[in-house]
Amino acid sequence: MAEGCCGASPDGASPKEAPEELWRITAVRAAALAGLLLVVGLISSAAGADVPASVAYLAGLGVGGSTFVPGTLRALRRGRLGVGTLMTIAAAGAVLLGQYGEAASLAFLFSISEALEDYALTRSRRGLRALLDLVPDRVTVRRGGGEVEIEPAALVVGDLMIVGPGDRVATDGIIRQGRSILDLSAITGESVPVEYEPGGVVLAASINGGGVSTSR
Repeated sequence: MAEGCCGASPDGASPKEAPEELWRITAVRAAALAGLLLVVGLISSAAGADVPASVAYLAGLGVGGSTFVPGTLRALRRGRLGVGTLMTIAAAGAVLLGQYGEAASLAFLFSISEALEDYALTRSRRGLRALLDLVPDRVTVRRGGGEVEIEPAALVVGDLMIVGPGDRVATDGIIRQGRSILDLSAITGESVPVEYEPGGVVLAASINGGGVSTSR
């Protein structure tokens, strides 16, 4: 199955460069081509052209298998088994038995699942990257009796974070002091700002639209 979550995309692109259109994803194009070759093989077989049918089937098997066989072999080298392992063994067995059409059909069907998974992962990466881009570069916290600016990655549990009017909240937290109205549209899609008071749970990337609040 497809590997990784927030690193390189199935096409080797970075999360920001991950293709947004369905047909730009390599696994989707491979599944479509494998399906086309399978149809050509079926038509050729029905017409009695066994050699062209076998060629089309094997080509479809190669194209469809390219979406899961390489990942399966990498996983096997790490001692991991998965559904891709079973599909690879089944396809190889069908070829050994001379059932090229069955092998091509299996590769086509499984390549569709790989294509859909790759597309879902690509959408998820893009959404996560968009959320990460909403986190501010610097955040003000109260430490040692004073206020200092640090990077969000340097925050630790228990830090008191000062969020001024118009500032974005750098991480999830609980309001300790102050009342304010927060804009959550970038997170939940809620168009109406929500009023918060001490004890309320705030979400990262929400925008403080009112007074100064302190959260931890």
